[in-house]
Amino acid sequence: MRLAIVIDIDGDIMYVPEDSSVFENYPKPKLFENMEDAEEECAKWNTGVIVDFNTNKSVDKVSSYNDIRPFNLDERNRATERRLKNNGQ
Repeated sequence: MRLAIVIDIDGDIMYVPEDSSVFENYPKPKLFENMEDAEEECAKWNTGVIVDFNTNKSVDKVSSYNDIRPFNLDERNRATERRLKNNGQ
């Protein structure tokens, strides 16, 4: 299994590049052959999540984004009500 680290840069999700001193468009991702090296690199990033590069599924024991799902109708309605209350409407 080849591992990579996904990070959030200003709302954009991307792989940690091989050369992290320059963030160009579509950089070649830095890949890891074992979990220890991936965990060491992941610790350097505030928003890092370790993923299987081939499936893009999280293998991180701490942070996982595999379970993120869209709101259902009830949750969406509650969020709308909360937004209206917070905005004083």
